[in-house]
Amino acid sequence: MKIVRFEKPGPPEVLEYADAPVPEPKPGEVLVRAHSIGVGIPDTVIRRGTYGWMPPLPATPGTEMSGTVEKAGAGVTSPRVGQRVYVTARERPQRGGCYAEFIATPADGVFVLPDGVDMEAAAALANYQVAYHLLRDGARARKGQSILIYGAAGGMGNALVDLAKAMGLTAIGVVGSADRAAFAKSLGADHAIDRKSEDVAARVKAITGGAGVDLIADLAGGPTVAQNLAMLADMGMLVIYGGLGGNASVDLMAELRKQMGKCPAVCRFSIHYLDHRPEERRAGMRDLIDMLAKRTIRPRIGARLPLAEAAKAHAMLEAGTVLGKLLLKP
Repeated sequence: MKIVRFEKPGPPEVLEYADAPVPEPKPGEVLVRAHSIGVGIPDTVIRRGTYGWMPPLPATPGTEMSGTVEKAGAGVTSPRVGQRVYVTARERPQRGGCYAEFIATPADGVFVLPDGVDMEAAAALANYQVAYHLLRDGARARKGQSILIYGAAGGMGNALVDLAKAMGLTAIGVVGSADRAAFAKSLGADHAIDRKSEDVAARVKAITGGAGVDLIADLAGGPTVAQNLAMLADMGMLVIYGGLGGNASVDLMAELRKQMGKCPAVCRFSIHYLDHRPEERRAGMRDLIDMLAKRTIRPRIGARLPLAEAAKAHAMLEAGTVLGKLLLKP
């Protein structure tokens, strides 16, 4: 079979498209043939060698895939051979591993996909899992609230806008170009702000009638903290879930004191809070698969590349040029 791996961390070019033996499922495992492989930020962080949950080297990135069960190990009664399934590295002994034509993985961490569920859309569920728990558990979002979503045209933005609208929130997307603003609106965002040509704070003030937004979902963190706190409504919450912008360049407590009159809150969200709550994590994924089957959520596939072009996929993702979800096809 073909697999993507790297010997040493580095830029996208370290990813090697190589031959490997098809793994044999151990007792309690199933062998899954990949249909579509999702590409996400955790994959790039693994490749750079800075992920807090790094697999041992040489490593294969990949958080998720959809596929079909080819073989079952001893003792496995479900899923059955031939069933369509979703595989997530969050249910595997270590992260990564999905950039491959086949994967052997624990059967109790594989999710059967109902008939009619699109296999490509299913390969976008890792983003939706983060968005689901961010909104439900981190932000404790409620119907009727407003939410400002940074990076609203990317894979995570797609998931946040989609789920926010499903929960009855007013979604305001922040993007980096006019075409990305149009794409965010096509996802269902009520408003889209082009941060390159518009004043984000001024637009938020106009959209909310000066009240501010109830929630902010920010992938960057660091440099945007002060402005984000100022844009919150009374009792609003800033949720930082990626921290890609690094540490805040301001004194957080000082900024909170400045906004004390409206009692803002800050949440540093991570999907890893569920690492020791597997049943809660799996229940959330089952809920998302049910939503996908009912078309309550609609992941958008922005681009499809051959598995051999994984390095190109990482370069595209890091350049911020992808609209929606990026997939690899074996």
